[in-house]
Amino acid sequence: MTGEPVIRIRGLVNRFGRQVLHDGLDLDVLGGEVMGVVGGSGTGKSVLLKTIIGLNRPAAGTIDVLGQDPFADDEAAVRRLQARWGVLFQDGALFSSLTVAENIAVPLKEHGPGGGMSAGLLAELATLKIRMVGLPI
Repeated sequence: MTGEPVIRIRGLVNRFGRQVLHDGLDLDVLGGEVMGVVGGSGTGKSVLLKTIIGLNRPAAGTIDVLGQDPFADDEAAVRRLQARWGVLFQDGALFSSLTVAENIAVPLKEHGPGGGMSAGLLAELATLKIRMVGLPI
């Protein structure tokens, strides 16, 4: 793990009408750290993740991801930041007609240098990413 947070949240407030989900939340996630967010239904887990990646604007507080604000006014900078992560929520399934490795290759082809990569290299990268998260090949 690195000493500097890759995600830094200070004073986060998320509310919907009178319902407050997060009130002054502070959180640091260090590089290389694996963290789980656990809680009952409706307690704000998905709202927190959507806020971190810029899909839900908080009522208050600051968020810094990889040294950048996911709510910055510079749309091009936000798009470059968003291209550095992948997110899959429980209701957003993988492409059912593709294998896990093929699903992993999709963003490499669309957003990375994968368009010019050979099928063999894409398969190697997918295998590496599957191993990185501890799944069997």
